Amino acid sequence: MSDPAREAVKVEGYDPRWPWWANREITLLRGILGDRIAEIEHIGSTAVPGMDAKPTVDLMLGTAAWPWNPEDDARLLAAEYSFYKSPNERWRVYLKPRGNLLRGFHLHVVEADSAHWREHLHFRNHLRAHPEDARAYAGVKRELAQKFGHDRGAYQAGKADLIRAILARAVTPPT
Repeated sequence: MSDPAREAVKVEGYDPRWPWWANREITLLRGILGDRIAEIEHIGSTAVPGMDAKPTVDLMLGTAAWPWNPEDDARLLAAEYSFYKSPNERWRVYLKPRGNLLRGFHLHVVEADSAHWREHLHFRNHLRAHPEDARAYAGVKRELAQKFGHDRGAYQAGKADLIRAILARAVTPPT
């Protein structure tokens, strides 16, 4: 298997199977992790109906207790997840292939109801409720994928300003 970090960035048209994949995976995770899960949500662009996205289904698991422990990692490994990275001490990311996609699923493990948790849900919910922002975000993602298709860091960095602007609107009530 090749390195997921080097997999090309591709943005595709909305696939109505994405929510089905997410729900199936959430059921599987609830079965293997049980009470370690306080909340689990389908996040990211694949969670926004009609939105173009990378075909990776992002899930965010809010853990009932931190720290995450080796037994939890072993359960995820048994379910074909592999540890990918830990952007900070309270955020772990796992990958699981789906079909021919090395990044079929991203599982973000964070503390339930943390600022990180709330920010991701605000962003998703705002895009669901504001199709004009979803279209703008999808357009930027398509442009960046064409320009930086083999540079995930540049792709991610290119989205940052728009994400911040959308989040500012998402968490600030209109006046």
